[in-house]
Amino acid sequence: MILPCPENFKEFSRLPLTWTLAILNIFIFLLIFSGNKSALSTSSMLNRDGLTLTGRLYFQYIESLSEKSRADKPTWIQQINRQDPEQIGVLGAYALRDAQFVNGAEKMAFKGDQVQISQWREDLAEFKKKYQEQILFRFGISSSDKSPLAWITYQFSHSNWLHLFSNLIFLIVMGAAVETLAGGFGVLLIYVFGGFAGAVGFLWLEGQGTVPMVGASASVSALLAFYCIAETRMRVRFIYFLSPIPGHWGPIYLPTLLIIPLFLLVDLGSLLSNPEGLGGGVAYAAHLGGTVFGAVIGCLFRLRRPTVVAS
Repeated sequence: MILPCPENFKEFSRLPLTWTLAILNIFIFLLIFSGNKSALSTSSMLNRDGLTLTGRLYFQYIESLSEKSRADKPTWIQQINRQDPEQIGVLGAYALRDAQFVNGAEKMAFKGDQVQISQWREDLAEFKKKYQEQILFRFGISSSDKSPLAWITYQFSHSNWLHLFSNLIFLIVMGAAVETLAGGFGVLLIYVFGGFAGAVGFLWLEGQGTVPMVGASASVSALLAFYCIAETRMRVRFIYFLSPIPGHWGPIYLPTLLIIPLFLLVDLGSLLSNPEGLGGGVAYAAHLGGTVFGAVIGCLFRLRRPTVVAS
């Protein structure tokens, strides 16, 4: 593991905005999300038989689309072995993330056992009801909820402790570096508007699904991109960790632009290689949206930053 760590954090009082944002994320998680259990775990739509039937009905839906609409769907769908229940189940999981399919299933004319399909429609309606009652659905942003408030609340919401902790590490480290460089107002601007840009990226590239996005990742990506563009005059301290053995961890000084291949290009590669709606549940498109915003603001910062000329 390697992590940029430009600041030594000896004087916490110099970083009021960074710590305020970090504490706000923790407070909201403890107040709203900690201990929250999803009611979806008991839904019959998510068991093996439910996902398999959903996958088979989704094939019928795909075949009913126009040629242009079918071309817009991921190519891997047509490569699925229809005789393999495991692959059909994977397709069923993807189908439940397709907003057009989920919202229009009630009116679709499916072929097959109509009693079974009627029960499936009832199960789907119950699944949608439970899904919309989830706290993450109410605080996240998705194709179903693009209200003005959701653009803010999603930036301070996290699905679990690991999600929160991973974002906090980068928020504190990069927020401190940016606050030292551009001040507290700069951190606030990049965090909030970087989050807006991340939401735009998510809704544009992955917004056809029903799964809401939560987390500060887009805002943190904006801070990362800003810093690696705005501060290129010196080498930056990174902390590496291979093992607890002495000599296998510690600080190392590397160019700031190394942040790009280490973190930002990884998001681009993951977005291009990850099947739509599947994988580890990471909104790579949001990361890229935040990255673009942070890089643009970093360029503007460099243009306006005074330079020292030797006489």
